[in-house]
Amino acid sequence: MVTLTVLTGLRVGELLALRWKMVDLTAGTIRVCESVFHGQVQMPKSERSIRTIPIGPQTRVLLEAHRRRFGTQWSEEGLLFPNQLGGPHRECNLLERVLRPAAKAAGLERVTWHQLRHIHASVLHDIGVPAKIAQQQLGHATVETTLNFYTHAIPETHRRAIESLEEALFPVVPKCSQVGDGRKGTKVVIH
Repeated sequence: MVTLTVLTGLRVGELLALRWKMVDLTAGTIRVCESVFHGQVQMPKSERSIRTIPIGPQTRVLLEAHRRRFGTQWSEEGLLFPNQLGGPHRECNLLERVLRPAAKAAGLERVTWHQLRHIHASVLHDIGVPAKIAQQQLGHATVETTLNFYTHAIPETHRRAIESLEEALFPVVPKCSQVGDGRKGTKVVIH
């Protein structure tokens, strides 16, 4: 569930409402047209939330393996991630009983389902995906929501951008690097 959320940017309610008939492994798409809120299936958050999103080959392989685990219990109408009774999970229960304990075991601070959407948006932005595509993938009404609230600068990419700027503006200036362990013994070396 976590991997699918990070790879698709789905809201947790959209993830919990996914049925196998909404997944086309041949075409590599997922149709988002339902959501779960407090354990009940309903319409998605907004009209823009109803969408068909592409999935990559690794996601297809993961979903195929997940479907095989269902064995004879698999059905087109069935949920991808049903609870023990075959119905939808409650998002708060999964958060407290599964996601947060797993994050804690991995040495991570407080993690939420919504943060996984932010990671998806930020990485799309970081790899140069046009904002309009990220907006459609996330099901946002406006591109401003995607850019202003969901995308965050990734520090290493930010540093590389500034270094590239320096190289573009001053290509003949000698390159510098820091040598040392960050304490008093650090020296700047010009190459």
